[in-house]
Amino acid sequence: MKKIRVLPDQYVFNQGEAGDSAFLVLSGTLNAEINGKTVGKIEEGEIFGELSLILGQNRKASIKAIIPSEIIEIKKNALEAILLSSNIELHKVIKNISEELGKSEGHRLPVTLSDLKKLVEGSPDVIRALALQLHYRLSKMIF
Repeated sequence: MKKIRVLPDQYVFNQGEAGDSAFLVLSGTLNAEINGKTVGKIEEGEIFGELSLILGQNRKASIKAIIPSEIIEIKKNALEAILLSSNIELHKVIKNISEELGKSEGHRLPVTLSDLKKLVEGSPDVIRALALQLHYRLSKMIF
């Protein structure tokens, strides 16, 4: 894992690029843009870029810093090592949620938020943030 400083208006990556890493925001704020339009904000403690990493898909959005930000780059082998060291049930749930997010329609939540919070207890911060972020994104797509 590598720490990166991003300046305002600097892109971390662009929509359509291949994605071989995810990122955890340590400080700062970034915008997610699709086709040049801002569609969301990413703040401290959140993870982005994880779907490209987990599902092997191209980036669905561009990510741009709006204030000076510090992020940690998480490569595929590091994420897999962390996932494999976590609870096997949590590993399966993260994979299921990721697959649901990768679908174009017919999404369903494979686990309730309260059950997920129990599963992530005692997990590394990166895994906890990843699982909760994925669940949040999927919930927003469904509801």
